[in-house]
Amino acid sequence: MGHVGPVVMRIYRFGPFRLDRDRLLLSVGDEPLALGPKVVETVLALVEHPGEVLGKTELLDRVWPEGFVEEANLAQNIYVIRKALRAHWDRNAIETVPRRGYRFTEPVTVETYEQTHVSEPAIKQPSEPAVMPLRRPRFRFGFAAAAIAAVILLLAGGLSLVAFAGSHNDGVAEKGLSPDGARLYAMGTFYWNQRTEESVQKSLRYFQQVVESDPRDARGYAGVALAYAIDGDYGFGPFGRRPAFARALAYAKRALAIDPQSAEAHSAMGLADIDNMQVLAGQAEFRRAITLDSRYAPAHQWYGMSLLRQGKGEEALAELRKATDLDPESVAATAWLGEAAYMARRYSDAIDYARQTIDLSPQRSDAYVTLGLAYEGAGNYKQAILAYEQYAQMCSSCKVDSAVFLAHAYAASHRYSDAERELRIARAGVARRRVNPDDLATALIALGRRGDALRILRDANRDKYNAMLAIDPRMDPVRHDARFRPYIQGPA
Repeated sequence: MGHVGPVVMRIYRFGPFRLDRDRLLLSVGDEPLALGPKVVETVLALVEHPGEVLGKTELLDRVWPEGFVEEANLAQNIYVIRKALRAHWDRNAIETVPRRGYRFTEPVTVETYEQTHVSEPAIKQPSEPAVMPLRRPRFRFGFAAAAIAAVILLLAGGLSLVAFAGSHNDGVAEKGLSPDGARLYAMGTFYWNQRTEESVQKSLRYFQQVVESDPRDARGYAGVALAYAIDGDYGFGPFGRRPAFARALAYAKRALAIDPQSAEAHSAMGLADIDNMQVLAGQAEFRRAITLDSRYAPAHQWYGMSLLRQGKGEEALAELRKATDLDPESVAATAWLGEAAYMARRYSDAIDYARQTIDLSPQRSDAYVTLGLAYEGAGNYKQAILAYEQYAQMCSSCKVDSAVFLAHAYAASHRYSDAERELRIARAGVARRRVNPDDLATALIALGRRGDALRILRDANRDKYNAMLAIDPRMDPVRHDARFRPYIQGPA
């Protein structure tokens, strides 16, 4: 017999969960969750230090001491953990701290006990050459490679991709995709969430492969519908907005023919309806999706966006907050939350949300506009101008578009010659339909040229009332000017 010695075991409890440190096992009651060891190791690192911010580098070194990983791996683990926790707990236990890392925000209790361990006699094995582990540096490879590595990590870690990649609706998820279909769906979802032209096209290809591998499962068709919906909403791809939305609608209907309870398919139909100017029908689809799955963040996001476009700022803010609570890593939801906060005149919040968006995706150009507008609202024109200048550097067309925002900021800070210079650039942009005429009108108002602003609005807004313009803080100087009442006072 070998020697007998005590082994200290440690159990962490939070909410309905039990985390066994030594077995790397997370359970709800007595039911273990199908999470890979790297995912559970990430949870463990956070619950060992509740209330403390753990930096991304610290977590990467802790969970992947062997190196050769990208931050996308960590972000994916956090996403999986949040989804697993929310399935059994009405808490947002993991907070993203911009530019720093993550923090576990809920109380944690620790139980320790000793277990007697009896070591067995060593059994001599045939000798083999010693193989030393090779520690590789943490390479910074490209975005595509990072995404692939994240999904490979999930596969290697033992995560049930059927549960991860499946519909958020539990009844649908039980049907299960094939292992290959689940892997393809996870890849498509990962790319779709990035919201770049390249990533959305990649997501479309992956979702189409899901349709081929699992033609009787609704999720592949719903994924294709969502990819085409974003393609149309952002103006990506070779099809144009209307053809892209028509394809989204067709695939959403095919998904619903298989599974009428698909929140994803109803959401895609909602976006297509709104593009066809059927706003009420689109909002009904979003509400239907939320009823089917209240945890489906994109439905809350798109419903919030539609409410904001109707000038319902506070309602929009509430829905967009739900979306970011459910999916804190969503670039699009955070960006829209920033705009809604600006429209609600919550400038400090808008600045924070815009900066969070930039942290998540530095190439998200509209976040720099929101940041500039929020700084203007707060009276910090120096920072506003800096944000607009950063926006101008983002793309070839952004320089022209930024001119109208710079014109407003310069006029508001009494730099009138600079404002007039930018205004000339902006006017040329309006003629080429690269600058929103409503933004040009607000710049003219800031310069005191109200007559010119009215002419711009008359030409641009044939239906008079503009809901978004009506709640825009830049219109505050003319709210009591009767000439502007048709454009900023809602229908009786």
